[in-house]
This record gives sequence, structure tokens and C-alpha cells, in this order.
Amino acid sequence: MSGASHAVWDLALPQGAEPPVSVWLNGTQLVEGEDFSLDGTTIRFARPLRAQPPMGLGRKLMLAAGIGVYGDLRGDSLDVHFTVAGRQQALTDIRLTSPGADPPR
Repeated sequence: MSGASHAVWDLALPQGAEPPVSVWLNGTQLVEGEDFSLDGTTIRFARPLRAQPPMGLGRKLMLAAGIGVYGDLRGDSLDVHFTVAGRQQALTDIRLTSPGADPPR
């Protein structure tokens, strides 16, 4: 599979989320209007983020047997801070998944 199939361009915030919104990608703060924009309760990124690629049956079996797995299985990680009903909320260590993929366990 190509890396493009694991691209994530947007992230939905919880219902009722409102600005101010701050986004941290792999520990680095992103700039609104430059790195991302808000479209209602959806964060739209200026560049694709890397979702964690799905792990196939072969790799799952190897891990279960205690055998190392090669390849890059990591995706980008996000921390998002926003306001709901006047109270600060945060989603931390969000592991991105490809659209339509099962979330990582």
C-alpha cells in the first residue's frame, strides 16, 4: 500500500466544540490559518498527516509469537485543545487512522 492511502486531511471535533482551538502535531504546535483551518467543528489540515497503517494478519501473528515487526507502523499523533460550554477540553495522544480503517488497538 502506498503512503497516500494513509493520508488524513481533517479531524472532527466533538459536538459543541468551539474556538479557541490549539493543535499540537507530534509535540509541535501548529498555527491556525497556516497549518490548519477550522470549518465548524472540523479541523482541516494544510498538508496530509500520516495515519497509522493497518497491521495485517501476518504482522499480528509475528507480534503474538514475540517476533519483531519491521517497517514504519507509526502515524502522526495529535493533541487538540478547545472549548465546550465555556470550559477548556483536550483530546490528547490522538492516533490517526486511515478513513474507513479500524482504529488501532
